[in-house]
Amino acid sequence: MTAQLSVADRTSLALADPAVVINALGRFRTQACPPWLPAGYPYSDGALPKAQAAFAAVSGADMLEVIAVRGPLHAVDGWTYLGRALSALLAGQAHASRHLAYYAELRAALSILASSGIGVFNRRNAVIDSAGAVHLLDEHGTHDMAWLALAEWSTAPSSVKRLIGPIGFAGASLLDPFREFFPAGVSTALAQLMTEWGFDLEQGVSDRDQRNWSSYQPTALGPITTTPADDAAFLAMFWHACRPNGVELERHLLRILLETEARSHFLTVADYEHRYDRLHESVKAVVPFDFLKRVTDPIDHDFLIQMSVKTLPAPPYAMMCRAALLLRLATGMAEDNLRAAGVQPCHHFQEWWQDFGASHGLWAPGMPPAASADLWSDIDLALEESALAPTGHRLEWVTALASNAVRVCETERAALWGLFQ
Repeated sequence: MTAQLSVADRTSLALADPAVVINALGRFRTQACPPWLPAGYPYSDGALPKAQAAFAAVSGADMLEVIAVRGPLHAVDGWTYLGRALSALLAGQAHASRHLAYYAELRAALSILASSGIGVFNRRNAVIDSAGAVHLLDEHGTHDMAWLALAEWSTAPSSVKRLIGPIGFAGASLLDPFREFFPAGVSTALAQLMTEWGFDLEQGVSDRDQRNWSSYQPTALGPITTTPADDAAFLAMFWHACRPNGVELERHLLRILLETEARSHFLTVADYEHRYDRLHESVKAVVPFDFLKRVTDPIDHDFLIQMSVKTLPAPPYAMMCRAALLLRLATGMAEDNLRAAGVQPCHHFQEWWQDFGASHGLWAPGMPPAASADLWSDIDLALEESALAPTGHRLEWVTALASNAVRVCETERAALWGLFQ
């Protein structure tokens, strides 16, 4: 039977308050990181008691501490899983790629929930309200609760704002041109935003089933193959969609965002043009009115097209794009929480992120980049060189990629330029 949220769980989820998460993260203004959890914290590895009575006895303060750090940490781990999904793709292992891409999606979902005050701990689940009180949820497993809770949480207009706000666009936030277009704010129509962006939250459940097939069945009985040429094209498109301070994917997201809200207002073309005039010139420079009307570039970005594919078996490209968008949203929310707490991640977490980059082979020990955005230059060069690699067959392609085969799978870079700017 398909898992469902109870009325009591829906009520509890509505009480989740990111403000208490932000307050908890504020300790990093004066405490070094690592460690992520305070000295003497009773659950130093972040694993809370599994027994129901013991979990219920965890104090609100202790519950809040571990939920707060799961926001940024789940996001980082999610990007790592996504990188391994890309590595599997290069090796021609589409089933392994799907398995890993799903776990990247799941980590993103857990991160978004944690940044909002919701902890999912495998049949032990809890919400922290504005007073720091704990509300226990039903005993759904991690996979079920993650998607059920995220789908429920996303229906609130305030949730949409938290998802959109951290996405940078034209030197500001993607939310800024939306507010100029619609000063009254977000309507309930945007509760369906994730679907409009090509990610139906229930698709996470379907992707879990696809992961199960890839993980437990003999893959030769359901072969999934991709060609080196298609993989090369996907990698180039994927990275340019994820680049720091990008505008190409973002302007497509803005168009969908505005179209979704416009339908709820029954706007005419004249109304649309009048509202367009309110936009800042820097936005108009990358979002011409003909683009919004779909006169030019009428087709959505290929990233969004890939993400919206829901055929079975689910292609690895689709699952990786769904994971990447969810991770971008999760990373943005986690970074936004840290900034709101007065924490400058690049400074306060300097030791942690420098060790992280060195241990993942992104730079030599003691030689981090001057700025996290500099991590893009290695990818940009790798993509430029990789474009020359022949794609007649996989051995030929991977051999020609040489060290670039490693570089184009280092999605941990996106975690760093998203969190530690």
